Amino acid sequence: MQFKTALISALLATAGFSASAATTTDWGVLGPAGAEARAYTTSPGVVDDVYTFSLGDYSDVDSTANYYTATSLSHVTTVNLDDATLSLYSGAYGAGTAVGSYAFGTSMTDYTFSGLTAGQYYFEVTGNATGTLGSDYYFNVVANAATPPLAAVPEPENAALLFAGLGMAGLAALRRKRANAAK
Repeated sequence: MQFKTALISALLATAGFSASAATTTDWGVLGPAGAEARAYTTSPGVVDDVYTFSLGDYSDVDSTANYYTATSLSHVTTVNLDDATLSLYSGAYGAGTAVGSYAFGTSMTDYTFSGLTAGQYYFEVTGNATGTLGSDYYFNVVANAATPPLAAVPEPENAALLFAGLGMAGLAALRRKRANAAK
C-alpha cells in the first residue's frame, strides 16, 4: 500500500513538473531579417517561454519588448504580466551561460546585447501572469554585424624586437647614404 502511495505521489509530482516546463520555440539562424514573438497565456500563473537560435557570425543583437494590460469595465485586471524579464543565454538550452537580461514593461523597452560570437543562444521570457485571463507580451530581435574585436596589442618583448629591427634597418640605410655621399 505504501508503495502505491509513493508511486502515485511521484507520478503527480512529475506531471506537475511537466506542466510547468518552459515552452520552447526554435528560430534557426538569426540575422538581419530578425525574429519576433507574440505570446499569451489564457489563465494566471508562471510564464516561462524559451526561444532558441544561433548566430553565424560575430553580431550585436538588438531587442525590443513590451507586455500588454487590459482591464474590464468593472475594473478587473484581465491581462497583465508582473516581473516581466527577457534574458539571453549562450549555449544550448538548459546548459547555457547568462549573457544578460532586462526587465520590460507596458512601453517598448529597447536593449542591445553587444559583441556576441557565432554559436548557439536562447532567450527566456519569464514573469507572472496576474490577469484573470492571463498575459500577453511581444518582443522582436535582430542580429546585426558588429565591429569585430580589435587585434591584440603586441607583447612588450615583440614590440622591442620590432623597434630594434627597424633601428638596424635605419642604421644600414644611413651607412649606405654616407657611403654614396663619400664617393
